[in-house]
Amino acid sequence: MGYTEFLKSNKFFKNLNDEDLASLEKFAELKKFQKNEMIFSEEEAGDELFIIKSGTVKVLRQIKNEEQTIVILNPGEFFGEMALFDKYPRSASVKMMDDGELVVLEKSDFEEMKTKVPSLVIKLMEIVITTLSDRLRQANRNFEVISFWLT
Repeated sequence: MGYTEFLKSNKFFKNLNDEDLASLEKFAELKKFQKNEMIFSEEEAGDELFIIKSGTVKVLRQIKNEEQTIVILNPGEFFGEMALFDKYPRSASVKMMDDGELVVLEKSDFEEMKTKVPSLVIKLMEIVITTLSDRLRQANRNFEVISFWLT
């Protein structure tokens, strides 16, 4: 599949050893996407986590009937992680900004990993939790700034 070297150099996955990366490569696949291709849409069911190997994506939300860009994500970043842990619909849409490749981990494969490679699942969960915590802290800071200007 050819993405373990990429993950090894990635800030999020640098703590995974060669055995972890080889295991992950057995469960996740590398998929190509085209410029302007919709990866998934807000409110649809989700069951995949995506790691950007190449290309750039934008995360979009419908706000007051207009499509708004929430954030731009670059190679090495991941999205869709909530779909591995809950049963709620996607909270946003994600669209490719240019041609690229994404490492895709489906929920069914993640569930299989729990029984076959639990140590890897724990490491992946730590990565996701740390990243979600960082994103929540940033959202709180953004809310403080917005609140300041609205009062």
